Amino acid sequence: MKIYNTLYFLFLFFYLNACSTSITDDSFNSKQLVSSKGEKIYINSINRGVTGDCQLSIISKNPHSLKEIDDTVGVVEGLDPFIYSFNNDTLTLFFYDSVHYKIKEKFKTIMVNYIVVSDSTYLLISEKALYNFGYFSVPAKNMTK
Repeated sequence: MKIYNTLYFLFLFFYLNACSTSITDDSFNSKQLVSSKGEKIYINSINRGVTGDCQLSIISKNPHSLKEIDDTVGVVEGLDPFIYSFNNDTLTLFFYDSVHYKIKEKFKTIMVNYIVVSDSTYLLISEKALYNFGYFSVPAKNMTK
């Protein structure tokens, strides 16, 4: 009987630990983009769930967006929600099929473009995003060629 009590408490400990609402830094990713005038915006993402397959992402002026468990206003859900590039103070978001995310905030010096591309073009820029060749996924991949 004593072994069952010990196993029960171990199971309860691990269950409660796994269900805690604190976010580990390992699941939070943030990429800072800076305009030529010094304006900073952040592309933040966080993965939640047992397997980490519940991803929330946001583009914001706030570097800490998504760090709190209930901070989900203005987010997009899903793995790899879009591909982006940032050149000459222009942030371009690429989507296939349709634009399914719009940034809620306005920026002073950064212009945002939303572009829907064909499947073949999306596959081409997805490959470039794997290696960070001018295009980036969310979160950015760290592949080497």
